[in-house]
Amino acid sequence: MVLSIALAPASIWNDGSDEQSDQQGSPDIDDDGDGVVDSEDAFPLNSTEQYDTDGDGVGDNTDTDDDGDGWSDVDEIACGTQANISSSSPSDIDMDGECDALDPDDDGDGWFDVDEIACGTQANISSSSPSDIDMDGECDALDPDDDGDGWFDVDEIACGSDPLNSSDIPLDSDADDICDLVDNDDDGDGVNDDDDAFPLDSNRSAVAPVPETSNASLYATIDTGIMLGTEEEGSIAYKGVPYVAPPIGELRWRPPVAAAAWTGVFNADSYPPFCPQPDNNLGEVGGVEDCLYLNVWTPADRGVNESLPVMVFLHGGGNFLGSSTSPLNGTLENTNSTPTYEGQRLSAHGRVVVVTLNYRLGVLGFLTHPGLIDEEGYSGNYGLMDQIEALKWVQRNIAAVGGDSERVMLFGQSGGGRDVCLLVTSPKAAGLFSRAAMHSIPCGNQPYSQAVTTRNALLAEMSCQTDGATSTELTAAEQVACMRGKDAIGLVSAVSAQPLGLASGAFRPTIDGNIITGIARSLFASGDYNHMPMIIGTNGLEYAHRWTDITAAQYPGYINATFGSDAAAVLAQYPINRSDFAGDGSKAYSTVMSDKNAVCPTRSLAASIAASQADDLFYYRFHQVLSTTDRKGDGAYHTTELLYLFQHMSGDAFSATDDERFTEAAMLEYWTSFAATGVPSGDGLATWLNHDATDEYYLSINSTLELLQRAKESDCEFWNGL
Repeated sequence: MVLSIALAPASIWNDGSDEQSDQQGSPDIDDDGDGVVDSEDAFPLNSTEQYDTDGDGVGDNTDTDDDGDGWSDVDEIACGTQANISSSSPSDIDMDGECDALDPDDDGDGWFDVDEIACGTQANISSSSPSDIDMDGECDALDPDDDGDGWFDVDEIACGSDPLNSSDIPLDSDADDICDLVDNDDDGDGVNDDDDAFPLDSNRSAVAPVPETSNASLYATIDTGIMLGTEEEGSIAYKGVPYVAPPIGELRWRPPVAAAAWTGVFNADSYPPFCPQPDNNLGEVGGVEDCLYLNVWTPADRGVNESLPVMVFLHGGGNFLGSSTSPLNGTLENTNSTPTYEGQRLSAHGRVVVVTLNYRLGVLGFLTHPGLIDEEGYSGNYGLMDQIEALKWVQRNIAAVGGDSERVMLFGQSGGGRDVCLLVTSPKAAGLFSRAAMHSIPCGNQPYSQAVTTRNALLAEMSCQTDGATSTELTAAEQVACMRGKDAIGLVSAVSAQPLGLASGAFRPTIDGNIITGIARSLFASGDYNHMPMIIGTNGLEYAHRWTDITAAQYPGYINATFGSDAAAVLAQYPINRSDFAGDGSKAYSTVMSDKNAVCPTRSLAASIAASQADDLFYYRFHQVLSTTDRKGDGAYHTTELLYLFQHMSGDAFSATDDERFTEAAMLEYWTSFAATGVPSGDGLATWLNHDATDEYYLSINSTLELLQRAKESDCEFWNGL
């Protein structure tokens, strides 16, 4: 506080009341007798004034602005502020000089406070048009079309759409202005929906003719209708079964919705089309968005009341390639189009129910965008949402084909293995499966910053970022609408949608706060995931098929180009004359890249899981090398373990050796017993012990099964320290 001391004239010697001299230094310490000591009194000779808060020489009793902030004290008091407490503009939200207590528009947005409150908005929170989604000046509480898309809100709600999310024609698949809920022919193909197995796809309209059969075991009744299967090598197969509605039109980049029921019998005798992708392993860009179907195999000789373990498989391909029908020629150097993941032999030989499925890929499965967040509260991870819905389908329907919904094992390889890992961490997948197996991963999600970069590049490439006429940036909703109007093949073929290197898709799973709630390795380290028995492992030389002609002389150059300043350390750890390379540059470089990108991250993940749960963890290293001359590399490379697990050595595609048949039989025993009990075992097979922090056991799988310890310890400690 600034004190202005007013001294009495020299002619005044006392105050005439206490007969003590008022002169400075005299015994009187309260010259004006107002009860305030002179040293604390701004006006020691004036008993009517004591304080001068703003030090302007005018006592607070007569000063209309005690704190000198430009506001009258009476206004400050009216605004709920103490008059002697300085504030730039007390209770004047919009800084217009009007006290909010009297200001009819506190936030200065042009809306009266009473209207904002009527619209459900706080009156002192500024918004261009509070609760006026379509900015038409009509309060949403009274506006019959909140989002201004030409549809009444009540109709949008009736169609199952959110009235605050703009859509040209919500859930009107054939664009005939009739809401699908009341439209008898949603896809406009001339077939009544009740008689249409694919009511949202005019290319697949009527229920296929059902062949006559007296084999009642081929029929199964699920929640969407009756389906008819076919016999395949000791199993009954149900192929191309819809588990959700096709994600087409307005359902692109939306969470999956329930599949439509059908009348009559659905002939489940053919594989589904694959989802749009830049390369389906046949060297062609293709696929259709109407691709969300699954395939089921169950043993043909199962008992009427038999309840079998269930194995649900997620295919690989980096989340931008692949399907439930990915052909063998993706793994082998030939033209064999036999599906790698056909499940009839695994089901029949292992007495399990096998399920494979398609899920959305690449930009169509993992695009993140603010406009999509506005619609649902989150975006991205649509492929993972599809997988979760498939698991829910299993829970609802697997008993109809002899499966036990309480013994569901989810397993996947490469990108599918990563998805298994992420679903283990997801609260949305809790309770949908009780065992998990992750092949050839590491587990992780795409950094959000990278997702934003690739999204913006794609928006620009597809001319969906700015208005071409004005060069102004489109709104988030306009960008989404633009992208929904693009051809699916055009989207997956775009340069900016292509993989970033080493099977790393441009669009991959990201943290969305819904499906993925955090960084996977952190969730495992903290124990914040769905605990269950797990199998985890990698192949002996994951990338042997990628580099096959590097000489010993070329090897250092590859290392230098890849690792830059760390190249010398890498070459010291992996010298070309190391015993496991024997001077083979391709094998040396493949080992380096396999260890860095797959083997050692998986080993670290295994250690984290083992330390954070009581359930068993079983770690493996697969070393069986294909004998066929059609193999793509020397060594147990990426995907080859699935040729044994899916029992191809017993099929027509291979002339297998005795060693290969032994490995095939061993994998069948281990994996199916794990599905049944949570512990991999088999008569006459090596005991596979739990992997823990002390012993670090792992099973080496080939024609001689060995229980070993501390896989690749020296090499992995090198990468951990680099």
